Amino acid sequence: MKKFLFGLFVTTLMMACQSQEELKLKQYYIDGQALYKTHCENCHQVDGKGLAGLYPPINGSDFLKKNKNRIICGIRNGLSDTIVVNGKTYHQPMPANKQLQGIDVAEITTYIYNEWGGETTITDVKAVKKILDTCEK
Repeated sequence: MKKFLFGLFVTTLMMACQSQEELKLKQYYIDGQALYKTHCENCHQVDGKGLAGLYPPINGSDFLKKNKNRIICGIRNGLSDTIVVNGKTYHQPMPANKQLQGIDVAEITTYIYNEWGGETTITDVKAVKKILDTCEK
């Protein structure tokens, strides 16, 4: 019981030392990771490296770095056109996830860009909603 209480105390203390922005980033990241597991991992894999030439990598992807708005639109609306990732052409369509809300897309985007895109910030839901409003359906 003492170990549990001590652990709880340390966790509470650590959280108290973090800014609201740091806590929000952690929450977006954790929720985004869970959503990625449910909606993206089957094709893009747990390590983000894609699936044997069928589905493109996210991890180490030049496409990720150059196409954030298109990635955001693709998470919700899917992709049906051919894309080139790291010099390799992919023809396999990406299914739409119309059930995902703006916050879900923001969290997935935050997760993949923090995990594999070199970012250390939140992709905020307000910005994502504006982008989703401009996507081709």
